Amino acid sequence: MVKTLRYTLMAVVAMVANFSFAQTTIDFTKQTATLKDKVGYTLTAEGYTFEADKAAGTTAPTQNGKAKDLRHYAKNTLTISGPAMKEIVFTMSEAGKKQWGDVTPSEGQVTVDTENGITTWTNTNGSTTVTFTVGDTNTYGTNKEKKPAGQFDLASVTITGDAAGKTKQPANLAFSEATIDHEVGTEFTAPTFTKETTAAVTFVSDNEAVATVNAEGVIALGGEEGKAVITASSEENDAYSAGNTTCTVYVWHYNVYKKAAAVESGKKYMIVAQRDGNTYYAIPAKESYNYGYLSTFNVEGTVDELKIKSSYDDSFAFETLDDGFSIKDCYGRYLYMDTKHNSFQFDKEKSEAWTVEADENGTFSITNNGKFIQFGSGTFTSFGAYDKLQENAVLPMLFILNDNESGINGITNDNTVKNGARYNLAGQRVNNSYKGIVIENGKKFVVK
Repeated sequence: MVKTLRYTLMAVVAMVANFSFAQTTIDFTKQTATLKDKVGYTLTAEGYTFEADKAAGTTAPTQNGKAKDLRHYAKNTLTISGPAMKEIVFTMSEAGKKQWGDVTPSEGQVTVDTENGITTWTNTNGSTTVTFTVGDTNTYGTNKEKKPAGQFDLASVTITGDAAGKTKQPANLAFSEATIDHEVGTEFTAPTFTKETTAAVTFVSDNEAVATVNAEGVIALGGEEGKAVITASSEENDAYSAGNTTCTVYVWHYNVYKKAAAVESGKKYMIVAQRDGNTYYAIPAKESYNYGYLSTFNVEGTVDELKIKSSYDDSFAFETLDDGFSIKDCYGRYLYMDTKHNSFQFDKEKSEAWTVEADENGTFSITNNGKFIQFGSGTFTSFGAYDKLQENAVLPMLFILNDNESGINGITNDNTVKNGARYNLAGQRVNNSYKGIVIENGKKFVVK
C-alpha cells in the first residue's frame, strides 16, 4: 500500500507564501451536531456546514455520545459546503483508525496517509460544495480482519480555501430548525430563515404534498404525511460564497396498538413482551438481513396500549394460511423457523404457517416447525423461537393496530392544538414532544 504525505503541493505553497491561503481547523469533539432521527446529522462551524445522510447505507451517521467523533458508515454520504475549498484534511478518530474505509468525492481527488491517520481531499479549482460517499470495505483500518465493513470516523478537519486577502464571506443560509418533527393535528410553527449573503436565495421543496416553501423561505404544510426536504441555495457573488442549507420536515400521526385477546387475519400487530416491570416490543430486522433475532425497544412500566409514530413501521401482518397464520414484516418478508437455529429466517417468497394459541394470561403460543416465539433467554432482550421454554424467557403478547384511534385527524397551520392534555406519571402536564409513559383522557400509554 502506497502511503501519501499529509501536505499536498498546495499546502506547501501556502506555507512558503506565508499562509496566503486561509486555513480553518474544526475539532468535532468540541462541537455538537444536530441529529436527525434515523437519517443523519447537521453541523455548522466556522462558516462550513457538514450534512451527513444515511443514503444507501443501513446505519445512519451520527455523533458518538462519548468520544463525540463524527461516525459515518458504509454507503453514508457527507456533504461539506461553505467558502471555496481547495483542500480538506480529515483526521481519523481513534475508532476511525480501526475501521477505516475509502471515500469517493463528487469532485476532486482523495489520498490516504495511514501513518498519520489522515485522509486528504484536494481540488485545485476549488469547490463550495463536495459530497463524500463511504465505501463498503475497511480498507485501511487496523481491525479489518475482525470488522471488514467500511467506516469514516472523524475527530477533526482542516480546510484550506481561497487566498486570505480574497476570501469571500460565507452566505450563512440557515433555518432556525434543521429538522421539524410534526404530529398531525397539532400546531405547526414554521422555522425562521436567515442569511448574510446579498445574493438572491432560491427555495425548493422535494415533496410539496408534505411541505411547501415560498420565495421568502416560509415553510407551510402541504396536507399529506411523509418527509419533505426544503433546500435553500444562493449563488456566489463578489462578496459572498455560494450557500446551501436544508430543513427536513417529517409529518406523522400516532398509530395506536392495544393488547389483543385473539388474532384476526389481515390485521397488523406489535409483538410485545412484559418482564420485570418493563414492556418490550419487537423491531423488524434490517432489510438486508436474511435471518436473525428480533431486537426490541424498551418501555418502562407495563402498559396495555402503545402509541408509535407512523414514520416507524414496526408492525407484523398476520394472514390466514392453512390452519394457522403467516407473519410478514414491514419489508414484505415472511418469518419462519428452520430446524437448526433459534433465530428467525426472512424470505419474501417463502410463507409458512404459524399456529397461534391464546393463553389465559394474555400471552400467545406462536409456533412454527416445532419452535415457539419467546422473549429473552437468560438476560437477553430479543425475540427468538425455541423448542423448549428458555431460562427467564416469557411468551409474547400481541398488540393490534387500532384503526379507530389511529390515523390522520387533520393537518393544521393555525394555533389550535387538537390533542388532549397529556400528563406524566407525576401528574405534571407535558407537551407532545415528551417521550415515555403519559396519561391522556384517563388512558395510560407510551410515546416513542
